[in-house]
Amino acid sequence: MNVIQFGDAACGKVRGYLDSYLGNELLVETNHEVLRHLESCPQCAAELNTRARVRTGLQAAVRGTPVPDGLEARVQRVVRAQSRRTRAGLYTMAVAAMVIIGLAIVSLTRAKPGPEEAILSKASGRLALVLNVGLRDHLHCAVFRKYDKAAVQLSPEIAELARLVKARLPGDFRIIQGHHCTAAGRQYVHLIVTRGDKLLSLLLTRKRSGESLSGGVYQEGVDRFQVMGFESHDYLVYVISDLDAQQNLQLATNIAPAVREYLAAHAG
Repeated sequence: MNVIQFGDAACGKVRGYLDSYLGNELLVETNHEVLRHLESCPQCAAELNTRARVRTGLQAAVRGTPVPDGLEARVQRVVRAQSRRTRAGLYTMAVAAMVIIGLAIVSLTRAKPGPEEAILSKASGRLALVLNVGLRDHLHCAVFRKYDKAAVQLSPEIAELARLVKARLPGDFRIIQGHHCTAAGRQYVHLIVTRGDKLLSLLLTRKRSGESLSGGVYQEGVDRFQVMGFESHDYLVYVISDLDAQQNLQLATNIAPAVREYLAAHAG
């Protein structure tokens, strides 16, 4: 047995190309690189000759072996069956890819919440869910909904509440909207109040099972908003604004008696 020593990394690299070189499978640039190395390296040239002889011998042996009857037909059947399986497999892969892409789109959509959900997710603490009941409609109806902020629009059934609240607001606050609205399947009585570029919502919604503010008054800052909530009869009441915490609390304190008067008059 002849042991051929490959002296350096260049020889090892060329040795990895030899079979492809013999099969004329290399790129032109790589083929020239191998050829230049073989011209200056007798060891690699000898290795090439050895592989060429082995290759030629194998080819001759194969050609000299008689082919069994029917082999060609059997090979063609196998190839056709494999082709059908491949097409079916490609179809299955295509369907699977479409499903994966669809799930990825849904996942990305869910991973990128809208501006309302992004703000709601910032609430914290054990009362966050209850306070978010009011914040959700403030965002949906007052912040992100397009409406004419210069025009006063009051539903007839909200006029009484607007009158009671207006009497307790500082003179530079304006009630510009009063209506019933719905957010996430929940109904609200909603007053929208402005002062310059500041925005405030008074929101009333019936309590659902398990919802409670424990008879207290709670305030939390969420994003740029101050959310104040309290209970009155069967309702949750919210005063939400982009004022500072003290101003928001003071306005809620002023408004609370008017809200309780309105709800007492409309109890049941």
